[in-house]
Amino acid sequence: MKSKTYKRATALAAASALVGSVVIPVAAAPAETPEKFSDVPTSSSHYETILEARALGIMTGYGDSTFKPDQKLNRGNVAKAFGKYVVAKSGLTLEEYVEANNISEVENFTDVPNDWVDEELVTYSKIVKEAGIFKGANNKLGASRLMPRDQIAEVLVRAFGFENQEGDPGISDTDQSGYAKSIETIYENGISNANPYRPLESTSRGQFASFLVRAYKVAEGLDPQSPYPFPVESVHDVEDLTISVGETPELPETVGVTLESGVTTTKAVEWNTNDLATDEIGTYTITGDVADTDLTASVQVVVKKPTYSFPVTYGPHPYEVNTIVVDTEALTGSALDFSNYKFNGGPLPSGTTIKIGEKANLFITLASDQEVTEDFEYILEIQNVKTVSGRYLIEKLVIGEDGEVEPVNIKIPGTFAENVPPTLVSADYVVTSEAAEITNTIQLTFSEDAMLIPQDWDDDITFKVGDTEVNHESVYYDGDGKIYIEIPTMDINQTSTITIVPEGENNERLGITDVSLGRNPVVAPATKTITKDDVVVIGTAEELAEAE
Repeated sequence: MKSKTYKRATALAAASALVGSVVIPVAAAPAETPEKFSDVPTSSSHYETILEARALGIMTGYGDSTFKPDQKLNRGNVAKAFGKYVVAKSGLTLEEYVEANNISEVENFTDVPNDWVDEELVTYSKIVKEAGIFKGANNKLGASRLMPRDQIAEVLVRAFGFENQEGDPGISDTDQSGYAKSIETIYENGISNANPYRPLESTSRGQFASFLVRAYKVAEGLDPQSPYPFPVESVHDVEDLTISVGETPELPETVGVTLESGVTTTKAVEWNTNDLATDEIGTYTITGDVADTDLTASVQVVVKKPTYSFPVTYGPHPYEVNTIVVDTEALTGSALDFSNYKFNGGPLPSGTTIKIGEKANLFITLASDQEVTEDFEYILEIQNVKTVSGRYLIEKLVIGEDGEVEPVNIKIPGTFAENVPPTLVSADYVVTSEAAEITNTIQLTFSEDAMLIPQDWDDDITFKVGDTEVNHESVYYDGDGKIYIEIPTMDINQTSTITIVPEGENNERLGITDVSLGRNPVVAPATKTITKDDVVVIGTAEELAEAE
């Protein structure tokens, strides 16, 4: 941000100089207390800057506690305001400034001659003319004309020395004005946040307050969108906190404050918890030092006996592997704290996710970033998970050795599904004897036992003899961990290929999986070429029956 920066004392004096009948009508009177203006609602976009304008002495309200934010300003009002700003910025009195800068020799605007009825306007119009803030079309001030917003942008840039920044801020309606560059400059410097800017509309008192306060902040190197750093007048009350015995209260990191301007904001607070006994039932008042002030905040912490929610229904998700569903009432954020869970006595596996459902269900999806080659049993323990009603989820209550009632944590047994998909190891022609020369079946062997899940398996297999694709008749498995494909009868001296397709046309996922709990689909695509050397002998059904 490029701008001229003035020392605080000078800037404050300059800002104070903006007060007067040029901006505030004769009937107006400075507010003695930071009361809210009756005609400036908190929903107004100018609410905070109007309060700050009053506190800075830039603008005040009327004696009836109104500000009249929608009242329009004329060029004479604004010329006087900026004339006083120029004088105050110099550090001189009006008389000293006039003499030092030979203001009496400055050519009058033709419509504000020396004998003009408003002597103050005569002087200040010369000052702003000499300072280059007001130039006037055809050397006329047009004091009674309403001041459009684009001209306000121009005089702000001239008065405060704001500089244009590189790039196009993209204000949509600057082509309507001859002051496009000044409009862009005050937008880039944070003096205006309006896009479109509405350059030809007249300027209201509320808008002028916002323009001046933001310009004042930027001139002091402050963020124009943040409250001006007036001293804190009061600290807001903090809502009581209720915890169960043994819990640590979540004390707020900031507290609400009201500044002397009447603007509300927040300040950091450092709490003193030396007198808080979280292991004893009672009500404790905790105080904290509010940053940048000598004020303190306070909050009451109520420590109560814990209550419990049980029994709790839980079980595996019907469709999602390694996911546990816990049916409960609405839960607090404690349900998302991984430290409240133990997996076989240790932390949750890396990659585990926890989600609270729309119907208060808790979904815990276990995961592993390492290969799990076999299904294994586990115990998931849940502790310190709290409902929004303040009750802890537990399995049950029991009577301890000391006769006191004690909670028992939820312990959910489950089976963690292996996550290694099987691979196709071999494909063989099935023959009924070593002398057989024909086959009508192919056997697929995988790195682990495989099975079929119910769907259209035919789309998972492509069978070719030579380069010709041949329809296969069925795919099945006999429970021996291998997959069998029935094909048209063919000579085993012919070479063929079998390809497992990742997704068939009618399949949502591959129908050939391992036999684990996770039903991992085989790695695909996978192709095997079958020759006369790739033969497995399996007797006929009659021979097998006789052997038994």
